[in-house]
Amino acid sequence: MPQQAPYKGDSRPLIGICSRPCEGEVDAGRTAINQAYADKIAAAGGLPIGLPYAEFAADMAHALIARIDGLLLTGGGDMDPSSFGGQVYDARSHADIDGNLPLRDSFEAAMAREAWEIDMPTLGICRGSQMLNVFRGGTLWRDVREQAADVDVSRHLMIDHFDHPCHRVQIMEGSRLHEVLGVDELAVNSVHHQCICAPAPGARISIRAKDSTPEGIEYPQRTFFMGVQWHPEMMDNTPQLFEAFVRAARAFAASR
Repeated sequence: MPQQAPYKGDSRPLIGICSRPCEGEVDAGRTAINQAYADKIAAAGGLPIGLPYAEFAADMAHALIARIDGLLLTGGGDMDPSSFGGQVYDARSHADIDGNLPLRDSFEAAMAREAWEIDMPTLGICRGSQMLNVFRGGTLWRDVREQAADVDVSRHLMIDHFDHPCHRVQIMEGSRLHEVLGVDELAVNSVHHQCICAPAPGARISIRAKDSTPEGIEYPQRTFFMGVQWHPEMMDNTPQLFEAFVRAARAFAASR
């Protein structure tokens, strides 16, 4: 029987993708990742791996971060009002929320904190971008309409055709996200009803919708610690975002 060739390693960085409950099963004990996240990471040259949240998962964050090279915080349900010491939402915000799961909040917060400490490249998408704000002390609006009377939630919460743009965003010149995306303005899809209210200390809102809704957050003091409010994994117009993320993860892995 021929011997298997010895494993010689792989230069592709390992990207941990945080999971969410299976559709309609918040308390059923099953988690999943959207295949589109894995596909975009693989296409950009990374190795995707799912990270299920579970009881005691937050206690394993240090060991998990030690084994991956980049962290992807994904979309999903709203954060629980009791998470982060009850400081998730602005005191003026009272809209209804849905799909909240404290266990997921605690796991992703622990992962984000560990990644922050070692400057691990981290990308947040939709809920993930909100997590990047809240775990550092920022707050959210429970609903985008609470920002101002003229904000139209229908421009942000698509009910179908998720792979098509529904509004445009403006990207701040000189920001890291502007450097990564390489454009001043971008047509995006949108599947959210919450958004950032107060940015965390040190955070910068570098992308906004035309109605001023925050659509991109970054931390200039970190190598690659940023998030976008739309779902780039569902569209094909920003491969450079995932390529830059994987490139940063590869450099991080080489520096360890």
